[in-house]
Amino acid sequence: MGLGIVMHISKSGLAILKDFEGCRLEAYPDVVNVWTIGYGFTSGVQKGDTMTQAQCDERLSREIRAYEIAVWNATGGDVTQSEFDALVSFAWNVGIAGMKKSSVIKAHVKGDKQAAARAFGLWNKAGGKVVKGLARRRAAEAVLYLTDDDEFVDPMPQQVDPPKPLTSSTTVIAGGAAAVATVTQIVTEVTKLKDSMEG
Repeated sequence: MGLGIVMHISKSGLAILKDFEGCRLEAYPDVVNVWTIGYGFTSGVQKGDTMTQAQCDERLSREIRAYEIAVWNATGGDVTQSEFDALVSFAWNVGIAGMKKSSVIKAHVKGDKQAAARAFGLWNKAGGKVVKGLARRRAAEAVLYLTDDDEFVDPMPQQVDPPKPLTSSTTVIAGGAAAVATVTQIVTEVTKLKDSMEG
């Protein structure tokens, strides 16, 4: 039995979801050959299908409800707006079943927000391969998820502990400077998008 929904994805959260999904008005096979159209719609989609922009927007506003309800129930309603927005975007992409069994939700329910944010990055593969677009989306969702976190928004400390030697560190850094640049760009873009939607 559901808890009853009292929260909806915000305009800025929906804008981020739309930005990552893109909107295609003609059906196309995705990277694993699933026929897709609009903002990632797959149910009932066949080769040759077309939609108008208005139809895509209407279908998204109708279908997103199930994902909002699923996230609300999975979190027990204990969620901030930014966390909710990130989790709905995540669920829209990985599916409701995937979201429910994910380590993202498990960590969130335990109250470990930092672990939940890191867990987004585990969902970056399609067809057994890492997809750059998924990696960027997961990074953006993690940033969005932490936006309301007091630890995330605190001023930066002026003295930072030196790192452990790489041989004893459990942290894996992939992509070096390029990865840092990508995350920086994502933080900037997410902040700009949220500000523009709220302004």
